[in-house]
Amino acid sequence: MRQGKSQGKVALRIDRSSTTLRAKTIEALREGILSLQFKPGDRLIERELCEMLGVSRTSIREALRHLEAEGLITSEPHRGPVVATVTPEEAEQLYEVRAVLEGFAGRLFAGRASDAALGKLEREVRRYEQAAKRPDVDEVLDALARFYTIIFDECGNVFARNMIVSLRARMQYLRTTTMFRQSDVDTDQSIQNFRRILEAAKARNPDAMEAACVAQVRHASSVALQVLRDSAAAGE
Repeated sequence: MRQGKSQGKVALRIDRSSTTLRAKTIEALREGILSLQFKPGDRLIERELCEMLGVSRTSIREALRHLEAEGLITSEPHRGPVVATVTPEEAEQLYEVRAVLEGFAGRLFAGRASDAALGKLEREVRRYEQAAKRPDVDEVLDALARFYTIIFDECGNVFARNMIVSLRARMQYLRTTTMFRQSDVDTDQSIQNFRRILEAAKARNPDAMEAACVAQVRHASSVALQVLRDSAAAGE
């Protein structure tokens, strides 16, 4: 897929009149990482971030600590905070957890979701298809995020929802760093998989929806892991 606006410059400067300065700082830095304005391995220098966002070092340090807890930043000796680099091994483990959680949530969703939730899910699948075919990476990422939010919000299990929320930033980061290199064949397969998930949900078939959700995670895993291994072999 070609690059969308994700790699363009993001307006990061903070409105200091906001009463949620800490949250705004975290949000701005997270967006800078997820949009690849800050690339994997980049150092995050406090002084430069203060100037860029227009906030104090205290706000920057609090935001960096928060994003480190989300797995988007690591702290390296003699370098300080840097944007995290996802290894193939870490990605594989993340996809293993996703397969379990998304399959479980899909099974519950098929039996519990309201007609309104099914309608929302269908709209996001259509939006994903249209964005993937153009392609528009930002729209794809947003449609996927909304798609899975609907499933976990409507599956009726708050613990499964909280678990996936804790992984959301890392999942989106992994999607962003690998999606630019997907082939048309990979995209077509993903579209088919999401259609199967939707069909199973509309049929209220828990077994089929669980299987379709797991199949899509495994497909996404195979694509992402190949991208990451190719990058590692190329020294990127």
